[in-house]
Amino acid sequence: MKGIALIIVSFLLVFPLTFLVGQEGFYERVEEGFEATSDRPLEVFLDVDAGEVVVERGMDALTGSVSMEYTTGEFRGDVDFDRGKNRLRVILDKKNWHKLKKSRHGDDDVWAEVRVQLPHGLDILLDSKVKAGEVTMEMGGLRLREFSLYNWAGEVEVNFEEPNPISMDFLDVDAKVGELRLIQLGNARFRKADINGGIGEIDIDFTGDLQNESRAKVDLDIGEASILLPTDVGIRMSIGGGLSFLSQKNIDRSLYRRGNSYYSEDYENAAKKFSLRITPGLGELNVDLN
Repeated sequence: MKGIALIIVSFLLVFPLTFLVGQEGFYERVEEGFEATSDRPLEVFLDVDAGEVVVERGMDALTGSVSMEYTTGEFRGDVDFDRGKNRLRVILDKKNWHKLKKSRHGDDDVWAEVRVQLPHGLDILLDSKVKAGEVTMEMGGLRLREFSLYNWAGEVEVNFEEPNPISMDFLDVDAKVGELRLIQLGNARFRKADINGGIGEIDIDFTGDLQNESRAKVDLDIGEASILLPTDVGIRMSIGGGLSFLSQKNIDRSLYRRGNSYYSEDYENAAKKFSLRITPGLGELNVDLN
């Protein structure tokens, strides 16, 4: 018996665990664990048509998990981990994705939730697309080499509560319609960032452990945008292009203008420097220092 038990435990440690818990009322639930290898970056592709999506740091250095719960017959979920390529794919398809309601307790029984827990002991390339829904990403402490997020409509919050242990090559966020909140983005430790806000409200907090000589571009269309900048780095900020002449700009008075750019005090002597270009849209732009 001990030999059989040892074989079962060894099998579960080596191979990803996948099981489908059948219908719970009108819902199906899929759970899968995976074990990545440490000799190459983990590639994560997240493609969700609609629902509530949570991505967060897991408890283990090399293993992670994916769970999905969704209305029976309305969605098609698929989780695939290729151990040879160190590649995780999470897909949730739905017809007429734009008609989904946010809460499973609403009048419409159509509902979906996706939760991904990522290992924190290896570099990660994260590419995510969520067409509609509520997205929450707790990225603190993950070793993110690349970060990409596309959202067509909904509410998005990305939080880097702890610094990225490595430098991020590129950060790309594109939110078309809805609310976008990026919290302590400096802790992402990106070298280059490209942030696009469409129609709605956008809050970008660049505080945290910014990389020296890091650069960011913020492109806005319609709505209110609030940008928070740190006081412990030298800031060089330019504003222009697009519909800049139609935007109301409220710039922190401690930033002084020289030529076509704004600078923080003692910019030239700052140990760290950060360059930011903002293309405002139709609406209000607020820039403050923390």
